[in-house]
Amino acid sequence: MIEAATEFLPVSSTGHLFLFSHFFPFTGLGDISESFEDLFDIFIQSGAILSVFYLYYKKLTAHAFESFQYLKGDKSKETGFLFYRNILFGILPILVFGFVFKSKLDQIKQSPYLLLILSLAWFIGGLVMIGVEIWRSRRENPQTAVSEEKHIGMKDAILIGVFQCFALIPGVSRSAATIITARFLGVSKKDSAEFSFFLALPVLTIAGLYKLYKHRAILNSETVGILLFGSIVSFLVCIVIIRLFLQFLRRRSFISFGIYRLILGLVVLIYFYKSAS
Repeated sequence: MIEAATEFLPVSSTGHLFLFSHFFPFTGLGDISESFEDLFDIFIQSGAILSVFYLYYKKLTAHAFESFQYLKGDKSKETGFLFYRNILFGILPILVFGFVFKSKLDQIKQSPYLLLILSLAWFIGGLVMIGVEIWRSRRENPQTAVSEEKHIGMKDAILIGVFQCFALIPGVSRSAATIITARFLGVSKKDSAEFSFFLALPVLTIAGLYKLYKHRAILNSETVGILLFGSIVSFLVCIVIIRLFLQFLRRRSFISFGIYRLILGLVVLIYFYKSAS
């Protein structure tokens, strides 16, 4: 439920899962507890991914068909081709960066200063989010904002993808990095959120397949039931969260999420220093 509630919101699902496991670590599985926790995270992320496929399957399949027709020579079907082209260019930076610096990133997750890193990422990210939203609100005329907002182009997708790499730092949030960048570029709130959803599909799928292969040895009758149950719960709750999130954005901005990040970051920072002293 924590994964489902935070995966597509700009608050860092990974950060929340790390924070939860700090207080309630996986126990009872002996030597495989750490590997099982990592694999469990992947399964509940898969539930979140499936919720996006479920909610947007018509759009995804229609654009896939258009893209195929465009590649066959029908230039009137450019929309679908551009949709998937932007997703491709949007995910390339994080795939390259994540592969090159994987060992360094794993060290961060094992660091005794993880809570400090999380708190700073939440707090700084909250400040940036609030700043960008205030700046956008001053540039947009409420009467004409819809017509003035731009569609995502290839250069925008690349830039959003580059800033998505910051999400490899725990607490930054992949959703926040992509949404903030898109908003800075002038993309609407709804389009920013949905493009973030679509970028998550290949990124989380590739990461999930890698970790599934990595931890394949612990897949057995004892663990599969728990993993599948977690994935189903994540899938069902995430459908509700995405719908509520998009409804929320019709009336409000991302500033509320920025404020939440500031408060959470400050609370975790205080806890870190009190527990360290």
